[in-house]
Amino acid sequence: MKKILLTASAAGLFLATSCTKKEETVVTDANKDTLAVVTTETKPLTEVEAKAAVDKAQADLDAAIKKGDKDAEATARKALADANTAWEKTKAAVGTATQDVKEGVDNAVDKTKTAAENAKQDMKDAAQDTKEAINKTTQDAKTASKKAADDTKEAYNNTLEKMKAK
Repeated sequence: MKKILLTASAAGLFLATSCTKKEETVVTDANKDTLAVVTTETKPLTEVEAKAAVDKAQADLDAAIKKGDKDAEATARKALADANTAWEKTKAAVGTATQDVKEGVDNAVDKTKTAAENAKQDMKDAAQDTKEAINKTTQDAKTASKKAADDTKEAYNNTLEKMKAK
C-alpha cells in the first residue's frame, strides 16, 4: 500500500510540475506605446510547496531506509529525485519570472525617461518659438508706433503750414 501511495505521489508531483501556463501581459501608456511585455509562467506548485514536497519525500526515504524495505526505498528515492527536480524547476521559474518583471520595469522606465526628455525638448522649442514671436510682434509694434508718430508729426506740420499760408 505504501509503495502504491509513494508511486502515486511521485506521479502526481511529476504531473503537477510539468503543467505550465504561459501568459503575456502587454503594458502600454496613454499613447498606446508598448512599455513592457511581461511573460509569466504559472505553475501549480509554489517554491514553498515544492520545498515541502522535497522534505516529505526525504522523510519517506528515511522511513523506508529505517524499515529496511528495499522496494519502498527505491520508490522513495525516485520520489525524492522527482521532488528535487520539481523544486529546481520551480526556483528557476521564479528566477525567470523575476528577471522578466525586472526587464519589463526597466524597459518602462527607459521609455518614460525618453518621453520626458522629448517633452522637455518640445517645451524648450515651444518657448523659443514663443519668444521669437513676441520679439517679432514687439518689433512690429515699435515700427508701427514710429510710423504713426511720424505720420502724425507730418500731418501736424502740414496743418501748421496750411494755417500759415492763409
